[in-house]
Amino acid sequence: MTAGEVPLESRESLSERSLWLMSGFLLVIIAWLFWDYLQRQVLFAVNQQADWGHTLVIPFISGYFVWLNREQLLREPFRSSWTGLFLLVAGMSWYSFCALGPQVLKHHNLMGVGFGLSLVGLTLFLFGWRSMRWLWFPLLYMILFSQTISDRFLQIVTFRLQDIAAYGSYWGLTLLGYDTSKSGNTLRIFLDGEVIPVNIAEACSGMRMVVAFLALGVAMAYRGLDFAWQRFLLVAFAIPTAILVNILRVITLGVLATLDSNFAAGDFHSMVGMLWLIPAFFIYLGVMWLLRNLVVVDDEEGSSRGEGDSAEGILSVRFSRGTRKAFIVACLVMVGGGVLFQLLAAQLNVYLQKEPVKLRSSLANVETTLGSWKMLHEYRMSEAAAEELGTKYYISRIYRNRAEPGWPALNLHVAYYTGQIDVVPHVPDRCLVAGGLVERSPEPSHYNLNVDQSDWIEDPYHQIDGVPFQLGKARGLHEVRMPVGDIVVRTSEFLDPAHPEERIFAGYFFIANGRLTPTPGGVRMLAFNPMEKYAYYCKLQFMMTGDADFEVDDFVEVISDAMNELLGEIMLCLPDWAEVQDGVLNDPTDT
Repeated sequence: MTAGEVPLESRESLSERSLWLMSGFLLVIIAWLFWDYLQRQVLFAVNQQADWGHTLVIPFISGYFVWLNREQLLREPFRSSWTGLFLLVAGMSWYSFCALGPQVLKHHNLMGVGFGLSLVGLTLFLFGWRSMRWLWFPLLYMILFSQTISDRFLQIVTFRLQDIAAYGSYWGLTLLGYDTSKSGNTLRIFLDGEVIPVNIAEACSGMRMVVAFLALGVAMAYRGLDFAWQRFLLVAFAIPTAILVNILRVITLGVLATLDSNFAAGDFHSMVGMLWLIPAFFIYLGVMWLLRNLVVVDDEEGSSRGEGDSAEGILSVRFSRGTRKAFIVACLVMVGGGVLFQLLAAQLNVYLQKEPVKLRSSLANVETTLGSWKMLHEYRMSEAAAEELGTKYYISRIYRNRAEPGWPALNLHVAYYTGQIDVVPHVPDRCLVAGGLVERSPEPSHYNLNVDQSDWIEDPYHQIDGVPFQLGKARGLHEVRMPVGDIVVRTSEFLDPAHPEERIFAGYFFIANGRLTPTPGGVRMLAFNPMEKYAYYCKLQFMMTGDADFEVDDFVEVISDAMNELLGEIMLCLPDWAEVQDGVLNDPTDT
């Protein structure tokens, strides 16, 4: 008997039927215990297949890695380690703390850390330290690549990748002989007196390709290369390879757009992205071939490294005595933790998932003529821009005040979101800069809107956070509950390098769960309050372009006047939060 080998009398044999029953029972408990996290991850992958569909495949790749190492894993019986039980409890505790604790911690990726730590602890507890020599990589690979990266983290990188894609495709199209200009993340191709815009939206930033290539690179490095430095270089090459291929994809879309502008949008736009994955894969294979052939591995060494023990019985699953006890303990700990988690959630009145709230009426029903304000134009976004916006419930209109001909036209954008949990709203602070404008002021400023509330009356029956709702009028006829809080607009001034004489102002505020806030951080605090079952928020965004004499006070005055007419109209479309609190919900059909 070799050192570390378990004596025959200390081994415990489990039938194949017992193994399947135990595995199935563990999977059921894990799914029940982490249902909130797992369900949200699957919905992310299904609803955003272009970005996160690959996360559904990652667990199967991890399972394949385990299968490849099966001979080494099964050479000796598994021995449970009680250290794993400590990690399991720590992971469950962190997951519960994120879900039930401070709101700032209720974050998909932070909860994923708890799920991953629990999975590592359970594996270590049942299979022991020796097995982790071959299981640590499949576990870490699955934990890292099978979860969606939060928008809060992703957009920091995405914004930079958009810049790189814009610069790279600009120079690529220029080298191909096209007369091209770049403004922010928008390219303009001038051809036969026509201007063809190519917008590099977040969906075209290449972030999805970077994540997918990192997952592919790590998998290929693990099985295809012999030395650690080779594996490190292959994984490192994933990022520049993905960026290069994404630039080539944008160049391709730009060239095709000169033939037909429809080629740069819609399903064809997505198809081009998928087609470029084929040469991208072969480029990456070429990088791996080059790294592998930089060093010649001796044939005898390679053959001995790949040889496995083919003795009879090597593939049988064997455990040290006490496996059943460890399995029972693990089940009891997880079930007990799950029951305690549910009891705490009920005691704290915490809702683990946010239910969507439908609009009372389509935003398209907002009147086009209100008082002296009249709509001049309404436009719809391209498919790529709508994907970047993240909602199909929006209106984008240009209004002008006929009673004040000296006022510039007002660009109004209203977007509605519901049922989400960790979303960074798209705001002018970042989006307009991406469109080529330059921010004049280092930080946005806050201004109170002068909205006439003289005819608002206090609702005697409904309140929120101890503050009564105010009842206002829409169209002078309909009584509507107004959002609670000060109407404060967050404003920034921008410069268009092509028209430096103009002054461009943009501002916004949010209505979230019946309350007002001027900041994205306020949306998280209001719409995602763990004590509330439902969640929605609506962004009201304004933009105006004036001459050199147009000041921010003028901008605020124009918005205030417009909101006197439009706020009640918009509130007629949004959910009545007092009714939502009373359990009166709208028809679940799309509006």
